[in-house]
Amino acid sequence: MKLYLNGSEIEATSGSGDEVVAGTDRLIVRTPGGSFSALAVRDGDAILVSYQGHQYRLETRRPRAGAQGAAASGEYRAPMPGQIVDVLVAAGDTVSKGQKLIVLEAMKTQQPFNAPFDGTVITLNAVKGAQVKDGELLVVVEEA
Repeated sequence: MKLYLNGSEIEATSGSGDEVVAGTDRLIVRTPGGSFSALAVRDGDAILVSYQGHQYRLETRRPRAGAQGAAASGEYRAPMPGQIVDVLVAAGDTVSKGQKLIVLEAMKTQQPFNAPFDGTVITLNAVKGAQVKDGELLVVVEEA
């Protein structure tokens, strides 16, 4: 079966020593480096996963033309309704790959959004304490 991660075809492999255990409201990912939690939400035929500050979209069929994930475009949207609990950047700020930008709390889980690459914050719609809707544009980072 073909899998697509943020619009790019990937190969599912096993034997890495990693294990994913489904809990009631989150996934526990056990790796040689420790255990981490991930949040997974079904969105139609896709599954949206928030893991270690990154958001992923898993699909079993090729996404429609032009669809891009945050890692490719630098555009972050709320994967579900929630509340912005922290805003760590401002529009115009220069950011480094992996730098925490904002934190969204949804389903009792805080989900950090990290810069996918070195760049500049060109759009910031996230306001600390604000409620956001599913799919709402939160922040856009332009690659340097």
